[in-house]
Amino acid sequence: MGKEATGFLLDTDFLIDLNRSKRHSLRARATELLLQVNTEDLFVSSVAVTEFVTGVPPPLQDKAKEMLQELYFFLTPTFEEAVWAGKLRQEWLSKGHTLSIADVTNAALAFSKNLALVTRNISHYPFPGLIIKGW
Repeated sequence: MGKEATGFLLDTDFLIDLNRSKRHSLRARATELLLQVNTEDLFVSSVAVTEFVTGVPPPLQDKAKEMLQELYFFLTPTFEEAVWAGKLRQEWLSKGHTLSIADVTNAALAFSKNLALVTRNISHYPFPGLIIKGW
């Protein structure tokens, strides 16, 4: 990316940890990080929404949807970004690394929009030049 990021793209793990029970150590770490980055624009991809909602019990899904809509901006990959994600996945598959479609899509979005990716799963994003805010 070369230049400084213009905001943050939140990975699914961050959303999950932020919504854990109040005494859970990962929630405390996620909350601390949120306080550090919330002066910038915060984005969530459509694939992260899909992954997050998958793990939310049906009785809590309306509350989760409301929380997501109130706090974040949403990104859906364009055709070009989807192609970029496919090329990233193909490149890393040829190196013997199987990366999820969600992770390569998030990486393509972060590159394309000049966003830092906020994730606890740094090893899921082995892309040179990708700005990662790990925790």
